Amino acid sequence: MSLAAGSRLGSYEITAKLGEGGMGEVYRARDGKLERDVAIKVLPAGFTEDAERLARFEREAKLLAQLHHPHVASIFGLEESAGVRALVMELVEGPTLAERLAGGALPLEEALGIARQIAEALEEAHGKGIVHRDLKPQNVKAPVDGPVKVLDFGLAKALDPVGSASGSPSASQLAASPTLTLGATVQGVLLGTAAYMAPEQAKGAAVDKRADIWAFGVLLWEMLTGGRLFEGDSAAETLAGVLKTEIDLGALPEETPAAIRRLLRRCLERQPKNRLHDIADARIVLDEVLSGRSGEAAERAVAPEAAGAAWRRALPWALAVLALAVALAAWLTGGRSAPPAVLRVDVGAPAGTRFHFQGDFGAPAVLSPDGSTVAFGAVGEEKRTYLWVRSLVTGEARRLEGTAGAAAPFFAPDGSSVGFFADGKMQIVPVAGGGTPRRVADAPNGRGGAWLPDGTIVFAPDFRAPLYRIRSTGGKPEPLTAIDPQRHSSHRWPVAADGGEAVVYLAANHEGMKQSEVELRWVRLDGSDDHAVTPSRANGVVAGGHLLFLREGTLLAQPLDERRGVLTGEPFVLAQDPLFDASTWRATFTASATRLLYSPAGQASGSHLSLFDRAGRPLEDLTEDAFWGDVSLSPDGLRLVASRDQPADLWMLDLERHTTARFTFGEGDEWSAVWSPDGRWVYYAQTDPEGGPDRIVRRAANGGGAAEVVLESQPGVALVVTDVTPDGRILLVQTGEIPFVVHADLGWFDLENPAGIVPWLQEAAVERDGRFSPDGRWVVYDRDDGSGYQVYVRPWAGGEAQSGERWQLSTDGGFLPRWSADGSEIVYLEPSLNLSRVAVSEDGRGGLRFGPPESLFGTTLVADYPSFDLSPDGGTLVLNHFGEQQSEPLRLVLPWKP
Repeated sequence: MSLAAGSRLGSYEITAKLGEGGMGEVYRARDGKLERDVAIKVLPAGFTEDAERLARFEREAKLLAQLHHPHVASIFGLEESAGVRALVMELVEGPTLAERLAGGALPLEEALGIARQIAEALEEAHGKGIVHRDLKPQNVKAPVDGPVKVLDFGLAKALDPVGSASGSPSASQLAASPTLTLGATVQGVLLGTAAYMAPEQAKGAAVDKRADIWAFGVLLWEMLTGGRLFEGDSAAETLAGVLKTEIDLGALPEETPAAIRRLLRRCLERQPKNRLHDIADARIVLDEVLSGRSGEAAERAVAPEAAGAAWRRALPWALAVLALAVALAAWLTGGRSAPPAVLRVDVGAPAGTRFHFQGDFGAPAVLSPDGSTVAFGAVGEEKRTYLWVRSLVTGEARRLEGTAGAAAPFFAPDGSSVGFFADGKMQIVPVAGGGTPRRVADAPNGRGGAWLPDGTIVFAPDFRAPLYRIRSTGGKPEPLTAIDPQRHSSHRWPVAADGGEAVVYLAANHEGMKQSEVELRWVRLDGSDDHAVTPSRANGVVAGGHLLFLREGTLLAQPLDERRGVLTGEPFVLAQDPLFDASTWRATFTASATRLLYSPAGQASGSHLSLFDRAGRPLEDLTEDAFWGDVSLSPDGLRLVASRDQPADLWMLDLERHTTARFTFGEGDEWSAVWSPDGRWVYYAQTDPEGGPDRIVRRAANGGGAAEVVLESQPGVALVVTDVTPDGRILLVQTGEIPFVVHADLGWFDLENPAGIVPWLQEAAVERDGRFSPDGRWVVYDRDDGSGYQVYVRPWAGGEAQSGERWQLSTDGGFLPRWSADGSEIVYLEPSLNLSRVAVSEDGRGGLRFGPPESLFGTTLVADYPSFDLSPDGGTLVLNHFGEQQSEPLRLVLPWKP
């Protein structure tokens, strides 16, 4: 319905039409009560005829009306007259950014100033949980001599139809496809403009504030270049560009500061989990550049390319010095044999990052077989581990995309690819870059791999598992070793020996920490001749006819007869106290025939427990560093149970009195604690150090009385308790093979009628980490059907066996879900170790409605365990995390053999 100049809408007199679009027609009007000019956006007629959508729109509009900021065009209210419904908004004079850009690129300082004001507006909105969803130049007023104003905040969501727990797509998701229309309600409208849509938005996936960050990056690129970043003859072609076209940062003006180039690269990451997570970080960068404060920071955080240039200058000189030293020694000794000159060079982390070598998601440095390249894990501002490769010839360093959360890298025999573990899978990525990682096998908690010349990969898929072998092209893994439970509980960290006909690996014991029970072993590729080589507390490396291993903090090398797997000759010392992580029995050292690379940082200190707010800001450290595992807050939030050490025991933290005391004293592992709803009991899992059945045990939370065995597993079946129903009667338990590598199920046990475990969820997949909703009607859990873990919700239905409806909440992978105490949200961990949340509400029909995943903050959590929990009020989180990892440089030694 069009309104003529002079007509009225309530107390507003229409004075002129300003424009129209998919979200309605916009008019200039005069407010007769307050004597001010306003903008009136008339809603489409079809939209106002849908009572449910209209009610939702009014709720969203009330939220948007609370957004007050100098750079946000305000919403004043809703108006209805003669069947016409409209939004009353602040009238902002001046040209839009689109009109300004019609004349070409903006001067650098002006473009950055506008970008900073847009970032301020987004920061304010995101802080209130509001996402714009349609940020584009037409929605930004950019007068030459006035403040920037962002228009139409949140209206794309407000105009969306009501979502449902069924997983059916919303209107904005359907509208992401330009070939679809939305029926009579919004005919042909694209909620979001193709050239500024984030890739996930263009694909129809749920969006969060990271979609606004993408659009912000597109706007900044266009302001600096004067061109369109994505443009086609049709919406379909434009969307194809959004999804696939290479983003050319080389098109930026030469005077563009390096800090702005880095900012744009992070804003324009196609994978949301790799993108800048908070627009406040962009505003800080812009502040520093505009104020001239970025010069010193830029020198400290020089781009990896510049760091590579320094290496390209330094390393050839270092090698030349080594050659000169060798020649000089030969001349001084008259050609007689002399000890070789040894070169020691420090290798730093790429600019703006720090090494991440320790813990379950650490990625220690490894050399390629020819010693020319090193792969390693590094953490940047986003607090996620990525794999990097650095050439030791040119010094060039490069991040391998798609490797967020990577752990335990290992090279292909020709050095062209790197294997690693992430998202519960063993994966392969090309070293040259540009390729997508390829998943090869399931590996819930990978503990190393060895890629052999014939294309076989020997790997450890879990922390309590033997070694398996598989072709690098995929297939079904076959066991290579068998664990003797009387001596060991884990085989891990394999390395090739005898030209790939055998491997050397570490056999460890979680239940017994005697030196004799942790040893390096040698086995042929057909599984024969599996025997001990030498005691060692850490992984070994086979290089140059020697076995390199750690003993009592000293890195040693000893000649190895690789055909027989027998040490010969005498050991000699290579280094003292290389970085050693006792939680994984992994030391950071790697070698080729001539080069040794190690971290001289000493013993890893483990993890610690801390309180964080919802923005990821640390509030209080609760413990010193130790080898902490799973954590569980009491229902009142005043006490905390956490597992610690190996074998694991439970410890009780009193958060009011600031005391910590040991809670269990068994000889095996005691872990996976959950509280009874009244806070009286702690239930936990217990393993038998002699290989007997697993148990569920409970003990009074006040520490009084003896521990009581509640339930025992069948032989060979692992058993873990994951939650208790709100009435305290039913235990939710996880059962499966030892370890939980291929299969795990969820079942339940009635404490008042103990008739054994009743199966609840049994599918051809791994189902884990089940948690009851506060009202006991729903269960959230994580599930892997072979494509990676995702978070799901199902109805509990009194424990009836489940095979029907479920709702997938995560989109980029997820595990370890937790309900908030009031049931209004579910928080879970992404494979990248980013914490995310999903809002939960009643749908009015006895079901649930779920919001899109929203990022909270990045972490360095210990991810093998349930390593975080929510306070009862939801305002704080307790995390078991690694602190600021060591960033001391690696030490390169050549040659390392005498």
